Amino acid sequence: PDEIKTQVVIVGGGGSGLAAAIAAQQAGAKVIVLEKLGLLGGSTNVSEGALNAADPERQGKQGIEDSIQKHYEQTMKGGHDIGTPELVHYLTENALPTLHWMESLGVKFKPEVGTATGALWQRSHYPATPSGNSYIRVYQKYIADHAKDMTVYTDMTVESLIKDKNGRIIGVT
Repeated sequence: PDEIKTQVVIVGGGGSGLAAAIAAQQAGAKVIVLEKLGLLGGSTNVSEGALNAADPERQGKQGIEDSIQKHYEQTMKGGHDIGTPELVHYLTENALPTLHWMESLGVKFKPEVGTATGALWQRSHYPATPSGNSYIRVYQKYIADHAKDMTVYTDMTVESLIKDKNGRIIGVT
């Protein structure tokens, strides 16, 4: 079609793009995902799938003491203190709720946490089935189950953004 109208367009069908699309749909929007490759998942497909979150339940069972504040401090330190503090706070404060949200979609995590490559503490959650592709399979199933609200187009390169007179992005080409 020459023109498709929707409420939300997500550019990129990797892990972050698909998660954003699902969140938008759950908030009530009609969503289109545009992915330039012929398949979904991007680099998430080949990642270990580690998700860092201070998690009193899993870590407590392993005798690991942790906190959101410790996660924040170590994330800042790991980024040579050049991260935007407000964004790092947002990341660390929302890591465990995000993990629980992913579980609500059907992602299964191992009961134990580990330490991802480059991490400074044992707070890395891994999918029960190997690799970040586990996330993509769950996201694809969710999208298929909600096809009335969500459409995915692969092999679709976004060339430019369409802006209104105030500079607000209102579409893509």
